Amino acid sequence: MNRDEEAGWPEAPGAGPLGDGRWATETLHPRTVDEVCEVVRGQAEAGRAIYPQGGRTALHYGRPPGRPGAAIDVTGLNQVIDYPHADMTITIQAGATVAALRSILGEHRQRLLIDVPQADRATLGGVYATNASGPRRFGLGRPRDQIIGVSFVTSEGVAVKGGGRVVKNVAGYDFPKLLTGSMGTLGVITQLTLKVRPLPEASALVWLRVPDVGRIDALLAAFDTSATRPVAIELLNPAASRIIGGAAGAAADSWVLAVGLEDGVDSVNWQIDRLGTDFGGLDFEVFRDAGSESLWSALIEFQAGEPGPIGCVANLRPSRVAAFVGDLDPERWAVQAHAGNGVVRMQAIGECTEDQAAREIDARRAAAVRDGGNLIVARCPTAWKDRLRVWGEPRADWALARRVKQALDPRGLMNPGRFVGDI
Repeated sequence: MNRDEEAGWPEAPGAGPLGDGRWATETLHPRTVDEVCEVVRGQAEAGRAIYPQGGRTALHYGRPPGRPGAAIDVTGLNQVIDYPHADMTITIQAGATVAALRSILGEHRQRLLIDVPQADRATLGGVYATNASGPRRFGLGRPRDQIIGVSFVTSEGVAVKGGGRVVKNVAGYDFPKLLTGSMGTLGVITQLTLKVRPLPEASALVWLRVPDVGRIDALLAAFDTSATRPVAIELLNPAASRIIGGAAGAAADSWVLAVGLEDGVDSVNWQIDRLGTDFGGLDFEVFRDAGSESLWSALIEFQAGEPGPIGCVANLRPSRVAAFVGDLDPERWAVQAHAGNGVVRMQAIGECTEDQAAREIDARRAAAVRDGGNLIVARCPTAWKDRLRVWGEPRADWALARRVKQALDPRGLMNPGRFVGDI
């Protein structure tokens, strides 16, 4: 008998994947919140683990599933509950895809201020469970900045609501922010109330080619005193510029600063002119409005690419981004940094062994920790996850996370084993 059989893991894929080569005992498809409560109670009474799922775009993320259980597919919960567009909020069920939400908001020339890869598959519940973000995070904020209400079902099958369309501070848990980034370990997200904003009149990406990596630190520092107000400042090493620029028809094969601008037409035009003055010695192209869409898309989708077996995300002080990225071999790593936020996305190029991966990641993680941050492994072969320590160096707040988990899921049924500290 093999280890999976001893643990009770199904060997056949018929019930659907949980990630990391594990299969669900069954996949349930509730279509209402009451049905979610019912199926969760049934699994809990049987002592089975519960794995919330949406578009399955992040099944590789985190540690492997901890024990056998059922997948609960929430894509049937995809309805708009309330959309008072003049108030610039929307309440929508968690199984709706990001692409579907964009279509709904587009009818009133509004948008959600979050960049999400694979938008046609990614569900809103999954976006918030994994705390997904992208290039516009610098100017438009994080997922937690856009959520004002959340509903979820606990591991006891009880529907809970936190926050709402009218924001008011109350004693107790801030459930909208607590559920953001919780990896499905606290409950099944069923509904979200989100801020929305008008679409900008104009959008542009300025593609600045930097011939010498030694100049990048000074160029990034110049934005601290610049009169421009970018929504994105992306630093790409040559490998990433080939992947991203090549897909969008931009000149590639060099270090690049991609600067995103969104505002009124006159404001965007003025900022482009100002960047031309500030960085006049550099070769640059300007992609405007519809002509910028494929380049924006390539910048957003980079994090979902798989040019090699490993993808990592480091966070550190923004002032240290240029040095951190400059130390990475562009023959081994394609790197996109959200330079204004201190977030660095690294995709390994080509093949490597577990030993090689461990040496490189340990060294890069140590550098990130010295610079006030950490490094997680967002994607790697399942067998390497323990050695590569996918959630990075342990932090003091992991103990607090365990206490919250114990309070909301005392039996440890929700997505067990996937999150930090084996939560």
